[in-house]
Amino acid sequence: MAKKTTIVLIDDHAVVRAGVRRLLEQESLFEVIGEAESGEKAYQIFGELKPDVMVMDLSMPGMGGLEAIRRILMRHEKAKILVLSMHEDLS
Repeated sequence: MAKKTTIVLIDDHAVVRAGVRRLLEQESLFEVIGEAESGEKAYQIFGELKPDVMVMDLSMPGMGGLEAIRRILMRHEKAKILVLSMHEDLS
């Protein structure tokens, strides 16, 4: 059996994290090993859990996703981070 890809989900909306987790866990190749709701916690949890992939939202209160990614890559240059974000243009 192939090793599962470990994933950490970062999004300030719990419903988004729950939905993405549910989709990923339907596949036997993925294992969600952690979640966080902010860039600060993303930085901390990456160092603790060392996931294969981090799925990161960009727009979060406090430290946003871009700054968290920058800081993570400074310490873990081979980190794999997938940005999953949604923005609405109301113009």
